Amino acid sequence: MAVHATGPTSSQSALNVVAEIKPEQSESLASLLAGMKGDPGHNPVLPFARIDTIHFARLVILPAAPRKGGGVFPPTLVITTNFDGDMDAHLRELAAVGGAGLVRILSHCAGFPASPDRDDVLRYLRAHHRRPEAFYVNTIGREVRQVDFEARLHRALQQRLDQGDWRGLSPQAVRQALIDFVAGSDELREALVPRPSRTLVQKLAGFVLVGATALVLLALAVALLPLTILFVLVLRLHEIGNRADHHRPRDDRIERLEADEDFGAQNQFSAVGEVQAGWFRLALVSVALRLLQLAATHVFNDGRLADIVTIHFARWVLIDERKRLYFMSNYDGSADSYQDDFIERVAFGLNLVFSNGKGWPRTKYLVFKGASDEQSFKAYYRDHQVETQVWYRAAAYDGLTAVNVGRNAKIRAGLSGTMNADQAQAWLRLL
Repeated sequence: MAVHATGPTSSQSALNVVAEIKPEQSESLASLLAGMKGDPGHNPVLPFARIDTIHFARLVILPAAPRKGGGVFPPTLVITTNFDGDMDAHLRELAAVGGAGLVRILSHCAGFPASPDRDDVLRYLRAHHRRPEAFYVNTIGREVRQVDFEARLHRALQQRLDQGDWRGLSPQAVRQALIDFVAGSDELREALVPRPSRTLVQKLAGFVLVGATALVLLALAVALLPLTILFVLVLRLHEIGNRADHHRPRDDRIERLEADEDFGAQNQFSAVGEVQAGWFRLALVSVALRLLQLAATHVFNDGRLADIVTIHFARWVLIDERKRLYFMSNYDGSADSYQDDFIERVAFGLNLVFSNGKGWPRTKYLVFKGASDEQSFKAYYRDHQVETQVWYRAAAYDGLTAVNVGRNAKIRAGLSGTMNADQAQAWLRLL
């Protein structure tokens, strides 16, 4: 079965392996993953750092959970990576690097062969990959190698500036001296070759596509006004009948979640929730995620998600026969600032997707209220968050926020082309 990378124009892809854990195997698997947690990059089980195309990766155990109407969602292992390049090539490399360690992990999962060879592992990974409904990339096309190289370039230019005597030189002369410095360095010279970037025409085309989609939907809503009115009535009946879940997890659970946060410039977030019962809410969340994917691919692809600049990657994946939605992100700053960003800047966007889940703060006409209720939203956030057993970030990201990464790219871009004095001065300030 072929597995395709997410997004038609993205060099970054999202792997999501979702596999049910065998009965009574959760504790054994949790123990194995706990041994990897201290060194996710170089542990002997699955050393992610040996795959130099991975930006971020994680392993998460979704615990068993009751489901509406009776029964339970079984405990589930989720393996995710954000990586550069082709999905099939990535799976082959993951299987090769993981080797016996990856087999140990997957042996806890239902349907995994007792004595697998490499092809069995690949077949299992492909069969259990779930394509994201929506996948956000901070900047499409920026590979992990580029992040690392441009950080080293920035440090080298800063050091060169610190060592030189630039008195009496114009900004343009200083810039030219730095260009000459880079040209004379075997390690840095490639910085003089501009990275491909989206042209103004491509950017405008993305906005036109999203705008045209919005206009078509609006035209359909007007043309099919009776159906639109019926939709709004059904929506309001659902919203009036929704009950917000004000449950707050125990303090000891919150402490465990917080214990895995704030160990560097970036943080991780993993959460899962059940979609409200019935075809209406499933159809609504499916359409909302399609629209989100359209916007993430064609508009929010150059350093920000709406008005938020702190997210590196995020994904939304429907699992358990589309009964539950799994969400994960890699972001900068504290969990509190992350929550506040969403409440203050894109509460309507949260409502559009997550109000279709059980227990979300009550919305009005799909996008109003809901996440704007700060205390209810924050209680929901922690209540649906799950522990991330293993979280890996590439060394290229050490100490770098998404804004820092974007600044480094601008520094590199400033080594090409011509600049007047004001432009050269502005570029030097980036250093």
